[in-house]
Amino acid sequence: MISLIALGLGAITLATDASSLVAAEVIRAGDRVSASNATAEGEVADSNDPLLGREVRRTIYVGQAITADNTRPPMLVKRNQVVSIRYVRGPLEITTIGRAMGEAGANETVTVLNQDSRQLVQGIVQEEGWVLAQ
Repeated sequence: MISLIALGLGAITLATDASSLVAAEVIRAGDRVSASNATAEGEVADSNDPLLGREVRRTIYVGQAITADNTRPPMLVKRNQVVSIRYVRGPLEITTIGRAMGEAGANETVTVLNQDSRQLVQGIVQEEGWVLAQ
């Protein structure tokens, strides 16, 4: 029985990345993973780790592994946030404000309610946090 448990733990260790981050403090859903709240196998997290800067999907408790499955790219636009909407066609550029109907990260599509026309507009979130209307 003990050998089966050991075998199971060994399989879990092989399935998880040996260099994965571990939570050094409780990280709540929506918080970003940083070197201050995560460690790499008992040492300070390496700034080149691809998981640093990502948001966690659910609460991760001290000692739990932080993986790509329980993180996502940071959300630049949150639901009900007021954002700048830009429509660009050649030399024409129209800028207005709108309210996000959902949340999205960089290069993801989000629906925005145009505050002036009350029309729903689809757009792509840019790195700077504004939305490029399609």
